[in-house]
Amino acid sequence: MAQSDSAWTAFKKQFKNNLAELNDMYCWSDPGFYPGKFKFNPAVGFETGFENLNPGIFPVLSEKAKGFYRFLESANPNDKEKLVRYFSFLENDFDRIFSREGLPLSLKYLAPAISAMNQQKVSADGKAGIWQLTHFQAVLNGLQVNRLVDERFNPHLSTSAFAKVMKQNFEAFETPELAVLGYLYGNTKMKNALALAGNTGNLNQILSYLPETAGMYVAAFQATSVFLQNNRFKINIDPLAKKVIPDTVQITKQVHFKQISEVLGVSQKHLEFLNPQYRYSIVPGGPKHAELALPDESWDEFVLWHDSIYNTFDSALFEITVQKIEYPPAPGRQYLGEPVKNLEIEGKTKIKYKLQTGDVLGIIAEVYDVPVEDLKYWNNISNERKIQAGKTLDIFVDNDKAAFYSGLQPVQKSKEEKLPVAAQLKQNTTLRVFRELNSGTREEHTVKNGESPFTIAKKYNGVTPEDILKWNNIQDARKIQVGQKLIIYTTK
Repeated sequence: MAQSDSAWTAFKKQFKNNLAELNDMYCWSDPGFYPGKFKFNPAVGFETGFENLNPGIFPVLSEKAKGFYRFLESANPNDKEKLVRYFSFLENDFDRIFSREGLPLSLKYLAPAISAMNQQKVSADGKAGIWQLTHFQAVLNGLQVNRLVDERFNPHLSTSAFAKVMKQNFEAFETPELAVLGYLYGNTKMKNALALAGNTGNLNQILSYLPETAGMYVAAFQATSVFLQNNRFKINIDPLAKKVIPDTVQITKQVHFKQISEVLGVSQKHLEFLNPQYRYSIVPGGPKHAELALPDESWDEFVLWHDSIYNTFDSALFEITVQKIEYPPAPGRQYLGEPVKNLEIEGKTKIKYKLQTGDVLGIIAEVYDVPVEDLKYWNNISNERKIQAGKTLDIFVDNDKAAFYSGLQPVQKSKEEKLPVAAQLKQNTTLRVFRELNSGTREEHTVKNGESPFTIAKKYNGVTPEDILKWNNIQDARKIQVGQKLIIYTTK
């Protein structure tokens, strides 16, 4: 119990830190930004007025949710106002996108619950932005993520990607609750939890097979939903007020925000607020023109002075783009690619995984519920693109789940001892769980020119791109070929 209380305290402390970081956003220093009035109802809460409100996806309230609601009510008044105001600023965008995708509007309360609307938040496991998207979720759904650009930080772009992920999850899982948990912890981990909980498992039993933070996120989601329904911000409709929607220009060459700021007199902080996806205040050049959002009425000035902007050049602004040398592993470590010798971790069991052709660390990490960085450290890997089929990885998993994870890849037998395919299916835990979870109608799809797992999944009811990759043992979606036959399990 003490460990749970400690984790809950740490969870609320992190939320408070995210909330405090909203103060650093440029918009609060602009008196013309989203003017209006607050309507707070501190007396209305779970105890006195909940019957008139709806927590949305998770309707059965937990005691933790009530506690988190009181925690929100007790927050610094200035921080509370910024949370309510910034959420209100983006709310119409959320509603429009979710309506377009046929999703429940109450999903919009997930962003403030998991990030406190801090668009620059990056978690310890690499999730980023107000929706805490993983790298895989972002790239698979059309966002650009690289060394200079990370569109997960842009709330408008990331909301569209989040909606696409959730639409797939709503088709893959039976209930909205499971769809949300699948988003937070990955569909593979969610299906493993469902298999462990059994067909009759309720939500609490399923949560017990997920990380401890799962129950905390559910409570925060419920409490934040009610809090933001209780406390609103109403914008002033003034025809003379400054327009909120920025102008957009096309950037043809690499440019730094400082160059634009010096020529146009626009605050660099303002440019960073409008374009949070550019990680180092650099808009990269290249054959594909990048888009840059500018304050209202700056489009004409940019077009007029664009030559001067590009020519206001200082090479020091672009030092971050210079290619860095990748150093070998630290002294004392073993040769590159060898597991760290004699490594033991308290409370963990070491299991072996034999790399298959097409394996990537990200997929392996998701299946075994471990961070990619840990996989790299345990196995002394500095460049994950250079892993080789046939090599063995050390993976450390919780002691109580070692038997389950050990069955995900049975030890290969020699050719003389090789089991029949039917016997292999029965022996392999992953395939056994997979067959139980995918008992729909089996179909065969022939890949056509221009098709990807994402476009193929759209053609079948209840199918996600991840399902297609798993059913056909495909680790790299880019390697499917025209004419290739794919197995699809559809639901009626």
